[in-house]
Amino acid sequence: MKEVLRERSSELHVPSSPQLITTPTLWHLATPFEGKANSQENALTLACLLHPTPALSGFPHQAATQVIAELEPFDRELFGGIVGWCDSEGNGEWVVTIRCAKLRENQVRLFAGAGIVPASSPLGEWRETGVKLSTMLNVFGLH
Repeated sequence: MKEVLRERSSELHVPSSPQLITTPTLWHLATPFEGKANSQENALTLACLLHPTPALSGFPHQAATQVIAELEPFDRELFGGIVGWCDSEGNGEWVVTIRCAKLRENQVRLFAGAGIVPASSPLGEWRETGVKLSTMLNVFGLH
């Protein structure tokens, strides 16, 4: 990700380690990238270049997506994405989401996932996904 952004930025700052972000239900590790895009780029074009991030598809990307396609018996649809803003001058801020909702008439379909790393516990990741879904259920008044 750093290499992609370095090629398209006049300035780039990436901390050497992730930060801990706390919410009422979960702790998240986040690595904020800050910089100044080259004149032909903006925050949205850069965010789109990075999507899907390793948090969504694994790393290395091509090998991970091939394994996911072989192992998962379903289409991920809206499993994750990016949420943020971009102003008319190209400034913006974007974050990766590993949960989404699909609304249609009187139905809601929720999507959530967990970031699997070598130290992950399958049961722990399953529980984390449940916490993420329960947060979304609360938003819709369904929990």
